[in-house]
Amino acid sequence: MTASTAGNERGGPGRHHSGRNAHALIVFLLVAVACAAAPERALAQAGNLEGRPVAAIRVIGLKHTEPALVERHLRDRVGAPLREANLATDRRRLDELRLFTSVDLLPVLENNQVILQVTVTETLRVLPTLSLRVTDENGLSAGLGAKTINLANIGARTGTTVRFGGETSIVGTAEKSTITPGTWAWRLDASYTERRNTLYEFDELATSIGARAARNFRHGLSSGFSTTLLMIDAGTSGATLSDDGRDEMPSLGGFVTFDTLNSSTDPRSGTWAEFEVDRLMGDAQSWTVTADARRFIRVADRQSLLFYGLATLQTGVPGVDIPEYLQYALGGANSVRGWSLGSRRGGHQFLGSAEYSYVVLPVRPFAVKGFNLYAGVQAIGFADVGKASHGAAGATEGGAIGGYGVGLRLLVPFVDIVRLELGWGEPGQGPTAYFGVSLKAVRQRQRVR
Repeated sequence: MTASTAGNERGGPGRHHSGRNAHALIVFLLVAVACAAAPERALAQAGNLEGRPVAAIRVIGLKHTEPALVERHLRDRVGAPLREANLATDRRRLDELRLFTSVDLLPVLENNQVILQVTVTETLRVLPTLSLRVTDENGLSAGLGAKTINLANIGARTGTTVRFGGETSIVGTAEKSTITPGTWAWRLDASYTERRNTLYEFDELATSIGARAARNFRHGLSSGFSTTLLMIDAGTSGATLSDDGRDEMPSLGGFVTFDTLNSSTDPRSGTWAEFEVDRLMGDAQSWTVTADARRFIRVADRQSLLFYGLATLQTGVPGVDIPEYLQYALGGANSVRGWSLGSRRGGHQFLGSAEYSYVVLPVRPFAVKGFNLYAGVQAIGFADVGKASHGAAGATEGGAIGGYGVGLRLLVPFVDIVRLELGWGEPGQGPTAYFGVSLKAVRQRQRVR
């Protein structure tokens, strides 16, 4: 996972607890937040226009996108009665496209007719990006990349990044994100990484090619399939299942997702849950079952409670049916904060978290030399608990661990959420500083932490 992209990546990172290499980035992000001087845009209320037929839809602010692409994702239609409840749904659908830095919907009365005015802000068609990866194992890696917005005018996006430092990697992605019923969301990705696997003590060359597609249905339901080819070259047979030191492991899986979040980039209310089953083949022979649930509760205008739960179970014997390095390692920025990476290891993982979030600075759009951007700040308090187990009997080594702490979230474009946190928990260890990208609930499903 880079700082220029968002969403799940198989084999994505954790976050290194040392922030000393990230000071320049933190200063840059804080300056960006301070520059967000434009007023926050609020979703318009339909008021006394509720129930009156929509005479026209007017899309304002488009530079590279056709109005038809926007209109096909709206629940409100020309000739249908205006429903205030639809405005929040339509904004959520347009935000999910990830094509705009801001979206406003405002029903207005013109010549005694209701006009639904949709105002969006597009950024540059091709964006240079700063790419970051920070892991508990390998520290900070940084580089440059580029993103294209609305590829071929179908709402798709592509990205390429090259990073150096704690690890060397080349990553390419193409994706189309949408939650509108009747549409398909999909993602293609390929990556090559050279790094030191410090948990299992070998030099790892990893190549991954993956595809994921989901069909969207009504009421927040979607289902689909995923496939991945993961190739790990350890240079020695001692770390791999194969005798030549190179494991090739294709996988195929299916999933069902339920999503009623108010936002994918800054969720404050709603539920997200997913159940997935994957079959790992090739040099490995294993089934993986994942149950992931996230609940966001708005308790006041600027306050929310967040509850996360994740259970991941793998069949097979480590070192025989599944490589040792594909076990889960708890501790660090993306599992149990306040504990060192690898404090618990096993083929199964069980994680739970509770967080309180307070909006210090609401998300506000602003522009810098033609770049349309946004920024916001949240303060959080959190508590984590986790357990790893292994073996056919589910034996647990060392029992469950728990941690707690405080932090800040910086909301910035093309990164979504940057986390600066302090965690306590491990006996004999003081507060540990963490630097992370994206919600912990998203990142805790990663192989590498």
